[in-house]
Amino acid sequence: MSRLGRYWLFFVIVAVGLALSWGQVGRKAQRTLTETPVVFLKTEADCRVLASPCAAIAADRALVLGPDDAGLRIRQTGLVPGSIVRAELVFLAIDGSELEGPVLPAAPEAWRVGDVPETAVSVLVRIVGSREITAAEFAL
Repeated sequence: MSRLGRYWLFFVIVAVGLALSWGQVGRKAQRTLTETPVVFLKTEADCRVLASPCAAIAADRALVLGPDDAGLRIRQTGLVPGSIVRAELVFLAIDGSELEGPVLPAAPEAWRVGDVPETAVSVLVRIVGSREITAAEFAL
């Protein structure tokens, strides 16, 4: 086998390996989303939650995030209160890196968030339920 043939064989093996591994990743992601579906909410245009409350909505549910006397307040409607396991917040910096955010206990309708990191430009809110996850991203 020529030298060029060996290079081609090497790249073909690598390409087949990558294709097979990405196929496995796709199947795992599909299986995960089938087991725990995620509902992404659409946030209002020109939303700045540190200035005034704004909503993220879907056909059957909504989250409202806005300023509170000690940080932020989250309210939900449309979700079954008994099915809510917890609420998670991830603050995002301008470069997309994640800043530390609190995990809030299960509550039927509302949560309070204390300190907002100064370098945060947006916040990802996830309400984890027993059967599905509801997520929305708000600009700060």
